Formats: sequence, C-alpha cells, structure tokens
Amino acid sequence: MNSINPRFFDLEIYAIYKAVNEVMGEDTWRIVWRAGEILIEEVWEEAGLSSTENVFEALETLGTWLSRQGYVDNIEFRRVDEDTFEYIMSDPVITPGAKRLIEMGMVPPHISTSAMFALLKRFGYSAEMIGDPVFMDDGRVLERWRIHSREEQR
Repeated sequence: MNSINPRFFDLEIYAIYKAVNEVMGEDTWRIVWRAGEILIEEVWEEAGLSSTENVFEALETLGTWLSRQGYVDNIEFRRVDEDTFEYIMSDPVITPGAKRLIEMGMVPPHISTSAMFALLKRFGYSAEMIGDPVFMDDGRVLERWRIHSREEQR
C-alpha cells in the first residue's frame, strides 16, 4: 500500500490554499468551512461518528480517527471555562504550511478545525475560534474555541 509523504501533503495543501487565498481573498473562509462539512459527510460512518450521541464524545472520536489517519499524533480537548475550550493537536502534518499562510495574513486550511466545527453543527452547536492558533516549540498547536449551545443560538 502506498502512503503519502507528510511533507508532500503539507506542500500540496499549502499550494491549494495559497492559490485559493490569492483568487478569493477573505472568501477563502467559505472554502475552509465547507471543506469541513464535506469531510464530515464523507467520514461519518468510517470514523464511527454515527454511533456517538454526546457531542464531546463525538469530538474525541473524530480526534482519534484523525490521529489514526496520520494527520496528527494526538488530539486533546480541555475545558477552560463554561463555554471555552482548548483544542490541542500534536504535530499536525500541515503545520509548516498553515504557519506560513498565517504569517502572510492568509486564511489557513484549518482541516481538522473545520471538520470539528461541522461536527458541532450536526449536534446543534456552533463555535468560533478565539484568536489565531498558537504554534508551540514542542510541535503542538493550540486553538481556543468558544462553543455556543443550542439555546444561545436562538
């Protein structure tokens, strides 16, 4: 079985998203969020998401699936307060390209984040990122999210 080189995958995603940014500018966010929805549609059964009933169990299940795919070494969620969470990815393969895009003021792919947000949406929640991702020296990437419950969306 062939496996893709992580460096090539990062370069491929970087090239695609740099081109999309150049053509679409801020509308690139539309691509990011829609790509997450499509990914969730495609992997819903394979990732074991159809058997999850709790939204946070589903997030963990998706994180485990992404790790098994080689996208990250590990994914961890931590609750900061009532509606704020930390999403910590260990060594995501797209870190170099995503970091470059952010440094250029462009929209990064946010592949796993957009999939997680699409998953939240299926459970009736919404989320927003708080600030930019934090790239740590040990290879982890931390994002902070504010999650809105169904009641808050009304």
